[in-house]
Amino acid sequence: MTLATDGMTPVFCDWLDVTTPADREHDLRASLGPLICGAGGSKLSDDLYDLGAGKIKLGFVRGIFRVSVSGACIRVLEIQGLWGNFLSELGDGPHRVTRLDAAVDLDIDGADALDTLLAAYPRGQVRLSRRPIAVSEFLKTRPDGRKTGTWYAGHRSTAEITCRVYDKAWQMLETQKQVLPPRTRVELTVRKGCTLRDAYEPERVFWHYIAPAVLERPQNVPEWSSGWAEGWTMERVELLPAQRLKRLIERSPDIAAFIELADAVGEHGRSMAINQIQRRILSAPEPERPPAQPWEPTPAMVAYAAKMGS
Repeated sequence: MTLATDGMTPVFCDWLDVTTPADREHDLRASLGPLICGAGGSKLSDDLYDLGAGKIKLGFVRGIFRVSVSGACIRVLEIQGLWGNFLSELGDGPHRVTRLDAAVDLDIDGADALDTLLAAYPRGQVRLSRRPIAVSEFLKTRPDGRKTGTWYAGHRSTAEITCRVYDKAWQMLETQKQVLPPRTRVELTVRKGCTLRDAYEPERVFWHYIAPAVLERPQNVPEWSSGWAEGWTMERVELLPAQRLKRLIERSPDIAAFIELADAVGEHGRSMAINQIQRRILSAPEPERPPAQPWEPTPAMVAYAAKMGS
C-alpha cells in the first residue's frame, strides 16, 4: 500500500553535504563566497552564510572540509540560475557527496498519509534498499482531533538510505504560523553512492529507493545506478535578468503561497492577489537612470531632408 500521488511536485534536492580534502578550503571559500553573495546571500561569519530562508555552512569536520547547503538555499540558487555553477565549483576537484536529501510534496492531508503508512507497515519495518530498517513515528494531536506528525524509516540509525514522511502543512503552522492547504512531504536521505549530478537531477535516485515502498514509481523515470554520472560535466549557465525573473516567478515558493492563499479567499481571490501585486510593483520607486541625451539628427539625415525639400 503506497501513498496517493495527488498534485505531486517534481522531485527537488532539499539538502546537500559535500566533503573535500583540507587543501581545497581556500579555493572553495574564494569561489563559493562571492557566488552566494551574488545570489543575494549575506556572510554571517567565515563559516556561515544566510541565503533566502536557509543557511550554507563551510567548515572542518574531523579534519575534512565540508560544505552544507539547506533546501531553502538550493531553491534560491536554482531561481538565480546559479545552482549548476555552485555544484561546478564543488566538483572542480576531489570531493564526495556524504548526504543528499531528495523530496516531493503531495496535495494530501498529512494525517491521511501517516494513517496509510502505519497500516502498511504494522510490524515496524520497511525495505528501502536491500536491508529492512525500523519504522518509528512522532505524533501530535491537531485541533481537529486527528493524529499527525512524522513517519520515519531509519530514524537515528546508521542506515545509508532513510526516509521520512511528514505533515508539511502542520509543520508550517507550528513553526511559522503559516496556514497552508493539506500538504505532505516525502523526503529521502542518501548518505552513500550519490554524485553532484544527483543533486542537480535528483529524480532518478529518489525513485530508485522510494518506490515501491512509499510511492508508486512513475513510468517515465529512467533507471538509476551509482555510476550513471560517470563522464558527466556540470554545465555553467549564465542567465539574463529577464530569464532570472521568469524563473523566480515560476519557482518561487512565495508565489505558490500567494496562489494558495488567494484560492482560500474565494472566487475572486486570484484577481485580488494580481491587483495587490500590481499595486505593489507600481508603487515602488523607479531606479535611477542616466539622463536621456538630447536627440540630434545625423549629417546624413540633414542632407536627406534638404534634398527632399528642394
